[in-house]
Amino acid sequence: MYAELVCRSNFSFLRGASHPEELVATAARLGLPALALTDGDGLYGVVKAHLAAREHGLKLILGTELTLTEGPPVVVYAMDAGGYANMCRLVSASRMAHPKGETGLPWREVAERSEGLIALLPHPAPIEQVGGLAEAFPGRFHVGLCRTLSAGDGPREARAEALARELGVPLCAHNDVHVHHRRRQPLQDVLTAIRHKTTVDKAGTRLLPNAERTLKSPAEMARLFRDRPEAIERTLEIAQRCHATLDDLRYHFSEEDLPPGLTAMGHLRQLTEEGLGVRYPAGVPPEVRKQVEHEMRLIEALDFPGYFLALWDIVRFARSRGILCQGRGSAANSVVCYALQLTAIDPVRMGLLFERFLSMERKEPPDIDVDFEHERREEVLQYVYEKHGRHRAGMVCEFICYRGRLALREVGKSLGLSLDQVDRLSKVAAASGFEVTPEVLVEAGLSAFDSRVRQTLTLAREMEGFPRHVSIHVGGFVITREPLVDLIPVENAAMKGRTVIQWEKDDTNALGVLKVDLLALGMLTAVSKCLALIREHFGRELSLATIPPEDPKVYDMLCEADTVGVFQIESRAQMNMLPRLKPRTFYDLVIEIALIRPGPIVGNMVHPYLRRRNGEEVPTYPTPDVQAILEKTLGVPLFQEQAMKLAMVAAGFTAGEADGLRRALGHKRAEQLLEPYRMRFVEGGRKRGYPAAYMEELFAQFRGFAHYGFPESHSASFALIAYASSWLKCHYPQAFTTALLNSQPMGFYAPHTLVADARRHGVEVRPVDVRHSGWDCTLEEGGALRLGLRMVRGLGEAAGKRVAAARAGGFSCLGDVARRTRIPRHELTRLALAGALASLCGSRRQALWEIQALGPLDADDLFFGMSMDGTQVELPPMGVAERVTADYETVGLSLEKHPLELLRPTLRTLGAVSAEGLQRVSSGRRVAVGGMLICRQRPPTARGMCFLSLEDETGIANLVVPPDVYERSRRDIHGALFLVGEGVLERSGKVLNVKALRIHALEGAVG
Repeated sequence: MYAELVCRSNFSFLRGASHPEELVATAARLGLPALALTDGDGLYGVVKAHLAAREHGLKLILGTELTLTEGPPVVVYAMDAGGYANMCRLVSASRMAHPKGETGLPWREVAERSEGLIALLPHPAPIEQVGGLAEAFPGRFHVGLCRTLSAGDGPREARAEALARELGVPLCAHNDVHVHHRRRQPLQDVLTAIRHKTTVDKAGTRLLPNAERTLKSPAEMARLFRDRPEAIERTLEIAQRCHATLDDLRYHFSEEDLPPGLTAMGHLRQLTEEGLGVRYPAGVPPEVRKQVEHEMRLIEALDFPGYFLALWDIVRFARSRGILCQGRGSAANSVVCYALQLTAIDPVRMGLLFERFLSMERKEPPDIDVDFEHERREEVLQYVYEKHGRHRAGMVCEFICYRGRLALREVGKSLGLSLDQVDRLSKVAAASGFEVTPEVLVEAGLSAFDSRVRQTLTLAREMEGFPRHVSIHVGGFVITREPLVDLIPVENAAMKGRTVIQWEKDDTNALGVLKVDLLALGMLTAVSKCLALIREHFGRELSLATIPPEDPKVYDMLCEADTVGVFQIESRAQMNMLPRLKPRTFYDLVIEIALIRPGPIVGNMVHPYLRRRNGEEVPTYPTPDVQAILEKTLGVPLFQEQAMKLAMVAAGFTAGEADGLRRALGHKRAEQLLEPYRMRFVEGGRKRGYPAAYMEELFAQFRGFAHYGFPESHSASFALIAYASSWLKCHYPQAFTTALLNSQPMGFYAPHTLVADARRHGVEVRPVDVRHSGWDCTLEEGGALRLGLRMVRGLGEAAGKRVAAARAGGFSCLGDVARRTRIPRHELTRLALAGALASLCGSRRQALWEIQALGPLDADDLFFGMSMDGTQVELPPMGVAERVTADYETVGLSLEKHPLELLRPTLRTLGAVSAEGLQRVSSGRRVAVGGMLICRQRPPTARGMCFLSLEDETGIANLVVPPDVYERSRRDIHGALFLVGEGVLERSGKVLNVKALRIHALEGAVG
């Protein structure tokens, strides 16, 4: 027998060309008893390999290749838990001592942490480089022997034998594996070319000489080393000595700052009681008390009190700093989370299922997501680092992978395609999953018979999902009681002040490592800024908790789909749904948010719900038990919790089995994983007297959740913010729009659309002006919105804030601005082009002339900012079209005219009506409409339909583009700014759409 001890996966980043799972599965199929994954300076792929090894019954040896600063790389293997901890510390030290992406350790540091480790030198090196290291591994150091059937094998083997003899250590065979199968070698060549920033044709000796660095069976390795059987046997000896496994990993959440005499559980009970008094000032209802005790028993049994205490402490800190935050996701199913003020939804009142959050059968970490203002979240993250220390806290990593266009571009360039060819190929191939017909290739100007084009498509498909580099998870934090570097390697992130662990969220979940999710939400920033503006300019003190609930005027606004800028319900699909659903209560808003999701759409739940809501269809229920679950959604299962409850009530699932169903529904391989549950579900229902046809229908609807269904608690949490932002837009549109502009980039619409919407609501908007504008947009007398200097593209924040600070004394002329702000000439030019100097200079061209007449703008020049040329020239004023164009180029919007006002005469000659004019067109009539493309969506659930939003001076028109029209007009839809759509008007109540028959660029129509 033979165990492979040197094996790279694609987590060696552009070196290995196989997934860890592929390597493990192949090793098991070949009959290898053990496999070591030895990626360079990292354990990135070890959890995936561990799970695959468990599935295939293969022994996984925990290892890594360490880069040494004073010698060749050395591979180390963990013999036991202590060895694994040392391995993690060595990898962490190697990564933390260098900027992101760089590694290296002195050999003495490895020697100091050699306990519990076995070392293998993969390739021979001079004895003076490795002698000291070998002494640090008495009886645990080996010299590798690799036969790749290429030139150099003989001399290399002779050097290895000589080194082993001098050191007095044994030789050990390995195959330096880079791929799981020989057919993957072409991709490995491409990865090598990408790594060296060259092409495969020019890579030369940097490529492997053949495809022999692959996994081989024990029999094949025995034949290869038939003259050295002891080198083969040595692999089994090493494998047998290595007992470390991730199954033995023991993780404990941090428990700090406990009051004297209290355990973590006791402190949690104390805080929960205090919170219940705040949430239920009139007394805690019996059903709430019962639920709290149920949750407390589970939290204690699963040893999770420290997790809840840590989240409570983080949220307490944020609120003490005035940072808006709110928990969401399945945490909103927990009364304890509600009492601790981690969430804002009463789960008992809403009838939410706690087992969606925490289950004794599942025994998995709870998942609490807390959103913070996106501009202030960094304060929260740094608080966690400071409180727990970087040796006990680290952010979860995320692997940025090759997908779609990126994979095509990288492979194409490495195979020698020109940049133009790569661009054209990526445009036509990425959206179709690399399945491209010869006709499409020819249309894109590519040869259908070019072998490089075909090979690019093949290899890009293979590379899809390969990790490219390590990034930071959006907010996942791991906090430990033990030193984190004993459990998971840690490394520097590219972002200053951040350190990350080498496992992604799926890895931590698989091994029961708790993470807290501290997420950023732009709308919380906007709401916070809006509340501050209302306090400052209107003298009204409001918070998320005190915004008046169930305001009829807000729901009137929502029924009109007047939701530009509103959280979650501003997309075109949501705007189409609002007038049809007609929300009048908060729970209607919960359903609205959940309904326009791929899950309900694919599960055919949207139209039945609307028919029943509109009284066109009467919901029926087979039993009172099912009615209790589905009545609030009119018999249609919209939420994950409802699917779980139905599985328990109608099919007899346990809570754990029901959660297993939910997890299967949410898995990327849902179709395969669901089939065993279908029979169990239908048969369980039949035994309880439910018709098989009814159970089959329910399960078919459940399949929709495989395309992203919402938990009810998540939708309810988002509905709170959606309602708050709707209320602010309804009652304080000027403050709301100002806050949105100051929180960019965020949301669904660009600033020009937000400003146009505000003006349609009667808000006066004033231009950028150095004499009046601060850095941020603000409100002036009468509630007018003054655009801030932040709107000027090309003006740096530091320069903008200097202008804002200097304007307190007023500016007398352009030279005064230059002298007092000391900003560079090119940034003054941006202010001039934006019209921000017009109140000083009269016109943009005059401002540009005066800027050129200024003396040197070097900081220490004696004549800084002084006018060096007093020549007066009467410059021709800009035309309106020039001014509007300059506005969009510099500020992104124009307060003078909408571009479509200038193009309206042309549109009239084409017979195109305005967005407002569509209201007067009869349903079913042929109509043309033109506008500026502001939104283009082609969701995968829409069966190829594309949805376009065209903005003009009167509003927004919506186009529905069928697949055949989309294919004919693809170039204009993706390449033109102004479009004309011709089609048939469809009217459903207040919802208007033009079903397009033809789309073309407005420029083409004019030409």
